[in-house]
Amino acid sequence: MKILPPPIDKIKCTGCGRCVSACPHHLITLEVEGYRKHAVRHHQNRCRSCQACAVCPVSAISPLVGEK
Repeated sequence: MKILPPPIDKIKCTGCGRCVSACPHHLITLEVEGYRKHAVRHHQNRCRSCQACAVCPVSAISPLVGEK
């Protein structure tokens, strides 16, 4: 079983940037949509599923285990 990249719930995301700082591969950025900013993972195929980004204080990113 392969661990999938944790999904990002942009509705829950507060744009604090903790996941951006935590990602060792620099694949997450904050983007502005309307009057809110939220996390976005770029290059999903380059994500190594290390789960470092799952440091979210509001659980907008949570580890997910499943088949790819």
